Amino acid sequence: MPSLPTIDPTIVSIVRDDLRLTTWLLLGACLQSLLVVLLPPTYALLPAVTLLSFRIAKVGFMTAGFIHDTTQDKVKKGRFTAQLFNGNDTEPNQATDEEVVVFIVGARSNHPLSRFAPGFLQAGDYFQNMWKEAEADRTGSGYLGRSSDMLATDDQTGNAIITLSYWRSMAHLHAFARGPAHRAGWDWFNKVTESHPHLGMMHEVYALPKGHWENVYKNFTLFGMGQIQQPARGKEVTSEPEMLLSPLRMASGLRWKSMRSRMAWAGDLKD
Repeated sequence: MPSLPTIDPTIVSIVRDDLRLTTWLLLGACLQSLLVVLLPPTYALLPAVTLLSFRIAKVGFMTAGFIHDTTQDKVKKGRFTAQLFNGNDTEPNQATDEEVVVFIVGARSNHPLSRFAPGFLQAGDYFQNMWKEAEADRTGSGYLGRSSDMLATDDQTGNAIITLSYWRSMAHLHAFARGPAHRAGWDWFNKVTESHPHLGMMHEVYALPKGHWENVYKNFTLFGMGQIQQPARGKEVTSEPEMLLSPLRMASGLRWKSMRSRMAWAGDLKD
């Protein structure tokens, strides 16, 4: 039996946050009113009552341990840290022993139609093309990976999307900025600025020398540096797809126990 198609949860979140909560409530009220008009009262109330009862029962059963708790599906249990491999694809001898560049980029729609405003979806296509270009050759581009897209929460509608990406060096990031995909997106944005003044873009760049960054994740879903996939640099160059390595390791033992030790600060690796 063929499986039912699934919807990308990112798309669900974006569509959900494009409207205010009051708007969603009003849409639901209109739909319920239409059912009341078309159906006998008992049948009109049945869909809403059944769905709400099901969800309440599901939460109760998961909390009590009677059924599988789906909220734990993406949680990585334990305490982990992301540490980049060295040139031989082995774990570093010293914590945070590699430089990391963080490139934060965002797009915002300052328009009543939010992300359905003219040009915003097209901007998203340019962003996706840029990530695809970087992912196609991680070894050459120095691209390590990116976080899940984040939605701004300072407005009633989430009309801004922010992404964190990670790179090996400023030289790699500069090469990416001069690449065809980024150049095409930047040229397009400059061209439509006057006709689409509601489109906003931003970026921030942080070049972090070795020993000046750290991270830790405990019972958390993969995020940020925990999501990156590092190419195996020690492998011979072939026509085969790049072998990707996860930088996550258990954050246990003297070297990985604290923020100071993970940053290899002097004196913090003593018993």
